[in-house]
Amino acid sequence: MYKASLFLFLLLLSLNLSAQKEEAEEIPEGWDRGAGVGFDFAQLLQINPKQGAGQNRLGLGGAFDGFANYKMGRKAWDNTILWQFAVQRLGAGVIAQGATSKIPFQKTIDELRFGSKYGYKIKPDGKLYYSVNATFLSQLTPTYQFPDLYSGNFVSDFIDSGRSPRSKFLSPATMTLSVGIDYKPTERLSIFYSPLGGKFIVVANDSIASRGVHGNEVSGEPTDGIYPEFQNVDAQIGSLLQFKYKVTFGGEDRFGFSSNLGLYSNYLDSPQNVDIDWQNTVSFAFTENLHLNIFINAFYDDDIRVQITDYSAPNGVAGLGKRISITEQLVIAYARSF
Repeated sequence: MYKASLFLFLLLLSLNLSAQKEEAEEIPEGWDRGAGVGFDFAQLLQINPKQGAGQNRLGLGGAFDGFANYKMGRKAWDNTILWQFAVQRLGAGVIAQGATSKIPFQKTIDELRFGSKYGYKIKPDGKLYYSVNATFLSQLTPTYQFPDLYSGNFVSDFIDSGRSPRSKFLSPATMTLSVGIDYKPTERLSIFYSPLGGKFIVVANDSIASRGVHGNEVSGEPTDGIYPEFQNVDAQIGSLLQFKYKVTFGGEDRFGFSSNLGLYSNYLDSPQNVDIDWQNTVSFAFTENLHLNIFINAFYDDDIRVQITDYSAPNGVAGLGKRISITEQLVIAYARSF
């Protein structure tokens, strides 16, 4: 609740700062494109460390975000992409006495997003658009788990166990396709509403789908967490409300804030339990192209069970359940428009 309140505070603050500025200049027609790539790196080497001095650490990560927006007459087409990825390795040597596998890299974040919205202005001088909106959320690399050997999420089967991954590209993936009205009072703000939109939870891999943890339908009596019957696609019909906001402020527009909040209600199952997908970026520009970016995302899907954080439990996880999932990542990024 505290972090959600912080997100709302940042959004209201930036709205207030925006209201104090003159209306932004009209974006010229044609394509407006840009991209940024950011990295974070952490390294620590210990050779014959003192007692209690710690252990080796190697962390690599980054984020790529881009946009391509088109505007011509009464037509507007907005496209975005964001991929966040990071891994780390703690310690050195082999996993345990007698083992030959080295301490592996653990996956700390892997999230791939696409968004596309096409609109046609209802009146030439109006602020309302007929719009089609599509979103895609998945991950790019597989995730393996070996709870009986070594805790964590890994990008490879480092012991050649033959086990299937717990997740991978398109397993799962969440897609939405909605038709509705888009209200754009300024170039910074967009409010889209669709009274009838489709949402699809896809788990293309059968071995992953049979676990029933990603929101797809399963049935029968499970054996070792595996269900005998399962569906690879869960199709939903519901309504979608989406807010998008982006602003820069401060001297030479050094500070930036963007927020994308999606709220979805499934008419077919518990419509009162609203799914949330909230993406936020806070940035500070050291120079025109070199930025410090903080990504803060909140996610909740009433059909998806996530790992429950419990700092008093082994490895900080106490089983699976329905919870709000929050991620935060800080990167140094190089960004430019073209």
